[in-house]
Amino acid sequence: MNDIAIETFVLGPLETNCYLLTCGKDAIVIDCGLDPLPLMQAIVDRNLNVQAIYLTHMHFDHIGGVSALQKITKAPIYGNLEDQYLNDIPFKHGGSLEFKELLDFEMTDLKTGRQMLFEKPMMILETPGHTPGSLSFFFPSISSVFVGDLIFMISAGRTDFPGGDHDTLINSVKKRIFILPDETQIFSGHGPMTTVIHEKKNNPIFG
Repeated sequence: MNDIAIETFVLGPLETNCYLLTCGKDAIVIDCGLDPLPLMQAIVDRNLNVQAIYLTHMHFDHIGGVSALQKITKAPIYGNLEDQYLNDIPFKHGGSLEFKELLDFEMTDLKTGRQMLFEKPMMILETPGHTPGSLSFFFPSISSVFVGDLIFMISAGRTDFPGGDHDTLINSVKKRIFILPDETQIFSGHGPMTTVIHEKKNNPIFG
């Protein structure tokens, strides 16, 4: 059985991390920001079978390229419908109101719990705070969790946009992320990869 490989594509003007996870020729995508051509080119060039597109949350810099990606892959899109209120909020407040032409995709509501991907488990974690519908995706087989804008290396996601809540974010990190094994790699929506133990020891926001 093949291992899961992780590739990072930094997309769009806000340098959003988009993750391509592959196992042989099968693949999934986690988040997809604006200007997704490098990601789409890699998928086409390697003839990958994208089984699904998963969204950590629905801020525009994480979903601006989803429609274009879905058109070439035909992959279903999964996320939390609680975040769809952002489609009616102006961009300067974290929403997508001015860019609805780029949001012509259907999304299936994703429930928390265990799924099987690549014949391996993926745990869908409810991690609100940055947005009410923020989700994280934990893959025990590769000791990796994908958290969107929940937590960054020695930092955390902003909570001043509509729907954000600082105390809720702190609670999500402590009760959903910091309970994972210390060696778990944290793949954030922006910036470098970190680990659970590194953030426990060094992140001043969660001290």
